[in-house]
Amino acid sequence: MVEVTLTNLPKGVGEATIQAWYFEEGDAIVQGDEIVELVTEEGAVTLTAPVSGILAEVYYDEGETVEQGEVLCLIETEDEDDEEDEDEEE
Repeated sequence: MVEVTLTNLPKGVGEATIQAWYFEEGDAIVQGDEIVELVTEEGAVTLTAPVSGILAEVYYDEGETVEQGEVLCLIETEDEDDEEDEDEEE
């Protein structure tokens, strides 16, 4: 699982409010896809997926405020799926 954290906010900004999720849990995403839009006191920020995979879990709902460094969601990568399949075969 890959954690997507709230990082790279403008200097002096310590939190952001989730404006919109572009995907739902269980959706397939591709590295570089815009996954969530956040609003700060400096304006809107969009975070992109750092890896391709499945959006496994979303920790915050739209309208909630998140501190810099907090984990927003988890992405399950294809490598993890392959490892699980191998474990089941043994």
